[in-house]
Amino acid sequence: MTETANWIEKFRQKYGQSPRILHIGNIANNAYNNAKLLNNAGLDCDVICYDYYHTMGCPEWEDADFIGSVRDQFFPNWHSLEMNKFQRPLWFAQGPTKLCIRYLLAKRQSGLKSARSLWFQLGLYRFFRTCLVGNYVYKKLLSLKKIKDSYTQPVLGAYSYAKYQLKRCFINKYTRPYLRKYFPKLKTSKDLPESTKSLFEERVEEIIQRFKVNFSERSDQLLATDLIPYNSIIPLWSQLFDQYDIIQAYSTDPILPLLAGKKYFAFEHGTLRDIPFYPNTQGRITAISYSEAQHVFVTNSDCLENAHYLAGERVSYINHPYDESHGDAISGSEDLRRRLCKELDADFLFFFPTRQDWVVGTGYADKSNDIFLRAFCQLRQSGYKVGMVCCRWGKNVQESIHLLKDNQCDKYVLWQEPMGTVQFERTVKACDVVVDQFKLGSFGGIMFKAMAVGTVICTYLNEAEILNQYQELPPIINCQTEVQIVQAVQELINHPENINRLSLSAKQWIDKYHSSSLTVQTQLQQYKLLLMPD
Repeated sequence: MTETANWIEKFRQKYGQSPRILHIGNIANNAYNNAKLLNNAGLDCDVICYDYYHTMGCPEWEDADFIGSVRDQFFPNWHSLEMNKFQRPLWFAQGPTKLCIRYLLAKRQSGLKSARSLWFQLGLYRFFRTCLVGNYVYKKLLSLKKIKDSYTQPVLGAYSYAKYQLKRCFINKYTRPYLRKYFPKLKTSKDLPESTKSLFEERVEEIIQRFKVNFSERSDQLLATDLIPYNSIIPLWSQLFDQYDIIQAYSTDPILPLLAGKKYFAFEHGTLRDIPFYPNTQGRITAISYSEAQHVFVTNSDCLENAHYLAGERVSYINHPYDESHGDAISGSEDLRRRLCKELDADFLFFFPTRQDWVVGTGYADKSNDIFLRAFCQLRQSGYKVGMVCCRWGKNVQESIHLLKDNQCDKYVLWQEPMGTVQFERTVKACDVVVDQFKLGSFGGIMFKAMAVGTVICTYLNEAEILNQYQELPPIINCQTEVQIVQAVQELINHPENINRLSLSAKQWIDKYHSSSLTVQTQLQQYKLLLMPD
């Protein structure tokens, strides 16, 4: 029995149950993937994904081999797609904040009947939110594309108001009777005596004082008005937190357990690049909540310096939570490759799924997509039969399309909507090279998911920074300029045996340095220090 399994077993013997963990927030499905890994390791995890419905915050995006296109990325209508029998796990609560909290409380307090009812209500709410209202009005608005903005804007305003009214009526008619019948009313700040209400104000003052100590050099000090908006909801969160042994909050959500006076772990995924230093409410609450965390898990190497600035030595670099064997069983990549080669008149395929953001002043401009697009055009114009699949997301999709058209290479590029993980992995396996960013110097999900299935990566990595975290560099094509890309790809095309070498090396590197077991172990080591310090 490993040391990790040993302390978990001791915990079970002492408390009669596995350690219970609540994951708060689910941007890019990090909480969902992480909870899956930790549940498989013997822990008891729930995820609360409140008031957030983006495709990349839904289990379907990660694990369903769905057929069809997600029209609205922020409010995906999964009911309109073929899901191939995928079912959401009962430990993943997504919907309005209070309804999610009520469901998880019922689930944790053995209220089976209540939990079933509330689970049904969460599904019904999502169906209403994304299908009954969104799609109908969406279709109507599409017919108004040619109408002048002076006419369109009032319609959009009416659309927002109609959504609010329909939602309010729906909740009144269908949801509230169930809540009254099956679940007692939860306490809010309005239900608490004056002495209890003042506890929140005292907590706010404590946090303000901590900010003054931790960030005395900042001219924008934390204000009570930054925290008062949480007054009405923190009592509900506190009731939920009491059901768990560990609270792990992602992105900017660590402010919730901090306000509730609970110990917590903070998990960042690019959050610490800029947000904590914004001279606004979001910047201040992010800074203080990370600085007061029990421990901070960092998934982006370029954020480590900022993490140490905020939390000192209470920082661990951690791999993005992901099961490296996820793509092994995916089929259909050979047929897809044949179709793509025929459609794009190509015998060498690139997959460029990265967000299109490269024009300064229009978005993040942090990917430098144009460098690779120009290299692709140069390769094609030089006689190489290369083709490419790109994803239609980011601020500069149209600029990228125009760049390809200007170079008479647009017919060799297929634009598709952003892909769920299963389709993503199938496309990765169908292509020769996966392309990522050429500016940041770090890597994220695109790179390690592609390497996990043995596909060659072309991107820019800051090697010195990467070697601070890993003992050896990942086996990729490391480029930052158009000339470097063209030369590297020409070498790869002319010596195809190198593709097999890089493919094998990529999987070996993932197994050694980026496996899910390492992700789990890093967290369990810190959990043990809190739960079983002896």
